[in-house]
Amino acid sequence: MSMSRNRRPGKSAAQRTARSSNSPQPGSAGIVPAGKPAVVRPRLLDRAIALLAGGKWHATAASILYLAVLLAVSLRYLLFCLSRSWFFSSDEYVFAAEVIRFLNLDWHQHYFDMPGTPFMMLSAILWAAFYPVQTWFNPDPAATSVTAFTYSHLDWFFTLLRCNTIFFWAVSIVLLFLLSRKLLNTVGAWAACLVLAMSPIYAKYSGFCRVESMAICLAIIALLVTYRALEKRPSGMGSSPSWRDPMILAGALVGVAAAARLHSITASLPLLLLVLLFDERMPRRVKYPRWVLSAGIYLVPAMFVVGALCCWWARSWVAGELPHAASLLTKAGIVFALAPVAAALLYRFERARPILLRVASPEAIKIAMGCCGGFLLANFTVVPQRRFFLGSVEMYMGSYLDWQRTTWPLWTNIRWVARFYLNVFAPDTILVVLLAVSIVWIVAARDRRVLPYLIVLAGFFISKPLNTIAAPHHVLLWLPCFALVCAFPVAKLYSLAAGASGYLSVRRLAATGAAGVLLAVVALHLTAGPRQAGEYARLTQVRLENVSAATDYLKYRTPLGSEIAMSYFCFNPDIFYMWTRSLEVPVPQSEFDSRRYFTWWGKKAELQGIAGYACTTGGDRPGLTENNKLTVADPNQVADTYHDPDFQRVASFGKDADEVDLFRFDFRTPAGKPR
Repeated sequence: MSMSRNRRPGKSAAQRTARSSNSPQPGSAGIVPAGKPAVVRPRLLDRAIALLAGGKWHATAASILYLAVLLAVSLRYLLFCLSRSWFFSSDEYVFAAEVIRFLNLDWHQHYFDMPGTPFMMLSAILWAAFYPVQTWFNPDPAATSVTAFTYSHLDWFFTLLRCNTIFFWAVSIVLLFLLSRKLLNTVGAWAACLVLAMSPIYAKYSGFCRVESMAICLAIIALLVTYRALEKRPSGMGSSPSWRDPMILAGALVGVAAAARLHSITASLPLLLLVLLFDERMPRRVKYPRWVLSAGIYLVPAMFVVGALCCWWARSWVAGELPHAASLLTKAGIVFALAPVAAALLYRFERARPILLRVASPEAIKIAMGCCGGFLLANFTVVPQRRFFLGSVEMYMGSYLDWQRTTWPLWTNIRWVARFYLNVFAPDTILVVLLAVSIVWIVAARDRRVLPYLIVLAGFFISKPLNTIAAPHHVLLWLPCFALVCAFPVAKLYSLAAGASGYLSVRRLAATGAAGVLLAVVALHLTAGPRQAGEYARLTQVRLENVSAATDYLKYRTPLGSEIAMSYFCFNPDIFYMWTRSLEVPVPQSEFDSRRYFTWWGKKAELQGIAGYACTTGGDRPGLTENNKLTVADPNQVADTYHDPDFQRVASFGKDADEVDLFRFDFRTPAGKPR
């Protein structure tokens, strides 16, 4: 009786049992016994404890130490590139000029060859932040504006531009480790980072102002965002797009990378789409979500109209002045207009619908949307300055050709191009072996996680017209794919050796030791790219010092008003000032003297009707032919200053390949003969 009185009415025995079992007990998670203060552990601490308990901290600590050593050794050589004379390369001149333009809040960008706008904007922001700090601690009466301060500290200015490139180079190594660890394992990530860090061409083009390392970082971040979305909520990736959508963000990162280096889109966008296509976690759909169907009602007709207008504009207004750019615009307009229409028609057929939903999935559509938005936002000057952008397209499509290879048989040309770029990708025998083993292993195992990277790597060889000038730096944006593919057999061998044993088991420790030995063997057989880049910087600095001596001679030993032709390897500060002014960027008049300096690409016709001085280097022999493929299609029209009697040497500085020579010429007679 008393027991029944103590029970509360309306509660069954099952409910009371459930309540008592769900009630927190002293000592359980989240409950502190009476008399003891509550201790709330942050989530980060809980994760750290779980990491230590699972034994994974050994791999994390080893990876941090490995990356620190790898970057420290590499940067020891790369940082020497910062001490090179600021007028080292014309590739840097155009970036510096555009950054100065943006510092003056002038958005009329002229240079679009890369196009490089995000890099320029970042550099302008950093320099604009550095300017008030420097002038606060070291007041300079001459630095009345940021422009005046820039021209009085051009060595600092170019150092900042180069620091940005080297910074993104280092970050790309770390990002590749994170990506490779997801796809392979920790040992495979170590191997991939080693291959990328030791790449001679990547190190060389990261030692001065370039945008490839920035584009690589953005592309890898886009991949990491995509993989995280696949891990966390793959079923929700096709939901209605929003500004927080990971697929929109991944596409926007690819678009910004394209705004930094335009043809990076041929490496990053197909890779993202292939990752979605091959990943088994992607949901299988039988129809598009409602938001895709609703947007298609408006977008398909709108895209058709925009594509048609693009074709009409290209044929009517662009074709007369820029035929190659007009041809590209026409093709792009046709694809832009017909692709949505073709997709809408295929969607109506039941048999074609599953294929369409896999290839043009809602996630792929959102990536394309983000890519367009990211490119336009990051390269916001392209629409108002479209004339310069199209002019750059015209130059690359019309004159960036290897005229010698245009006469070769097709198969001979294909073999030559494949051999040339394979030697750039894999300059060492060990890399050729790793690449061959990886290709066979990946294809035989049908590894769906790494197969997209192999496909994109193979796609590099068809990513540009066959007769385009073959240059080593064309491979830069595909190097992360190459490094990851080469690391595949190392990762697989480690997995087979370690098996499913624990982190501190004898078998896993032995496998880790063997992997360390294997990585050491690979490292010993690799060309040390950063060291090679540092040595190259030291060698070029010798030439630049001779250029400075030749410039002093011209300023003090030649008459005012002289015409001075500077060949490529003789570019000096005056060429930078001239080039900057040609881009309509303000240059203080005090930086000029009365002489007229101009870039000379070695053609005789450029000197007809004038008299003056020509500056060439030992590296220009014979006759500048190897350094003027961009503008010289007929080698017979190239002047050989070292053997042509029309040029009389007046001064020489240095020796061998670093020798800088000054010649006097006079081609003012009507017949083109010197006086």
